Amino acid sequence: MIIYKGWGFIALLIPLCAILIGIYFFGTNGNSTLEVFLYSLLASAPVVFMLGIWMNRKSHHDMWFIRVQYWGIIWAVIALVVLALKAMNIV
Repeated sequence: MIIYKGWGFIALLIPLCAILIGIYFFGTNGNSTLEVFLYSLLASAPVVFMLGIWMNRKSHHDMWFIRVQYWGIIWAVIALVVLALKAMNIV
């Protein structure tokens, strides 16, 4: 079963790379905090969104039947919700 179409795997690869870069520069001894993870995910969201818009002009690129640009919105919403929950000491 294919979970992506075209270059859809980019929607997962870019946030993963951003998280690894965040851990490298802001983590302590190779470990990450929740904030570093979420801010890295939030930083990757506009990149995924803009790249998705650019890529989907000519053909369809999606992951789990969701177009790449919408994954940028999904990553941003997830990161912002968890950051808000953390600020309210729920998470």
